[in-house]
Amino acid sequence: MRGGGRILDLIKEVLQTSFRLFPWPTEPGLRRIGRPDRSSPVLLTGNYDLSVRRLLRVLEGHDAWLLVAPSGGINVWCAAAGGQLTTHQVVTALKTSGVADQVDHRRVILPQLAATGVLALDVFRRTRWSLRFGPVHMRDLPAYLASQEKTDAMRRVLFPLVDRLQMAVMWAAPIMLVLGGAALWLKPDWVLPLGLLIASMSVAVFTLYDRLGTARRGGLATASVAASVAATVLAGGSGLAIGAAVLAPTLLTALLTFDYTGSTPLEGGSHFEERKWSITLDTERCEGVYRCWEVCPEACFEKREEVRKVELAHDERCIRCGACVVQCPEDALFFQDESGARIEPDVIRRYKLNLLGQRSIEAG
Repeated sequence: MRGGGRILDLIKEVLQTSFRLFPWPTEPGLRRIGRPDRSSPVLLTGNYDLSVRRLLRVLEGHDAWLLVAPSGGINVWCAAAGGQLTTHQVVTALKTSGVADQVDHRRVILPQLAATGVLALDVFRRTRWSLRFGPVHMRDLPAYLASQEKTDAMRRVLFPLVDRLQMAVMWAAPIMLVLGGAALWLKPDWVLPLGLLIASMSVAVFTLYDRLGTARRGGLATASVAASVAATVLAGGSGLAIGAAVLAPTLLTALLTFDYTGSTPLEGGSHFEERKWSITLDTERCEGVYRCWEVCPEACFEKREEVRKVELAHDERCIRCGACVVQCPEDALFFQDESGARIEPDVIRRYKLNLLGQRSIEAG
């Protein structure tokens, strides 16, 4: 039975990694990790099945309560930014799950990337639960729980090779399914070379694209077309095959790079309407609560404890996620453009992003 469970878990891992563009919901509710008691920590995450299963593996051997809140089966960062995981979902989960009957404290730890949608101060006002944002990456949770301190490394989003390859798989799998199915029907002998082209281009885009400079899209398209045509000619392909070898890499480059930045933690999405806005700090209003420092995934802020302020020391890193704006209790942060026009904090808190990066979804 245990071996069968591992096989099923592996199948789920492969499917959910390959098709993570789609929701994968799991049952919300309160779960035990290990043998938790009344003093054990309470963790909260969304009901994205892949994340929940990985979280359970990371915390194997620990004792904790895991509260799974409804997030539409979407990962925490996307759900928080898109309005599926908000203050309302967290408050409801805390009030209805029965977790308050299981512990003597009132402290809950959320993933840091939930800070774009969940307002800690409002959660406290409505439930009397104190909310802390844990590490960006769940692999750091054991160390965080042991020390109760979040290091600088735990606060910052990275894009290492393993994450890049997962994103490549995420895009390659559905494209292969659609184009490979069409090729199987129209030209079965093209299925294998087309699959190899999709796989290789997906890996190339997510491992190299952001390092290629300003002409990256044209350079990538040119290189991929040249390699595809050369391979087709060497294989003795017909004129039709050579034409396809020119067209397919060009279309794939356009598709894979259409919103590359929106698929990565490198910067705001290419269709994100706030690309023209910059984060602005009103130092007069800042009172050194340091929530912005705690939740910024790019470590844009530095503490100035001698004056009890923060400094926007690395604004060039900002990806305009809005987490700092949402969490600042003094409304000292906002978006502003070159003309001086502003997007006020209440707008960022109230309206979340649709798939085109427009603030049109009203948070529940």
